[in-house]
Amino acid sequence: MIWEKVKELEEKLDQLNKQIREIEEELESLPSGHIDSKKVKGKQYYYLRYWEEGKLKSKYLGKDPSEERAKLDKALKLRQQLTSLKEEKVRIERVMQKIQSALFSIVF
Repeated sequence: MIWEKVKELEEKLDQLNKQIREIEEELESLPSGHIDSKKVKGKQYYYLRYWEEGKLKSKYLGKDPSEERAKLDKALKLRQQLTSLKEEKVRIERVMQKIQSALFSIVF
């Protein structure tokens, strides 16, 4: 019975590692930063502001940043999901460590 639970935990841990890798790969293709707008002579211009090599950079997005905004929203959701998955991974690893310690103390 305990070995079935350990096997389930190991499978869950493998699943989490796979999901974490997939999300990290997807995040690499998405932008980071935030959208900033400037008004010049009554017209609105949008820029993506982000940090690169210790410097704040800006990338012009045009007058309609909706596509870039959608990518940023997706990246935010993925980062939140990634945080949740990593927390769950840590919990499972702690349980596995406790099981290992308990088994070790029984054997020796």
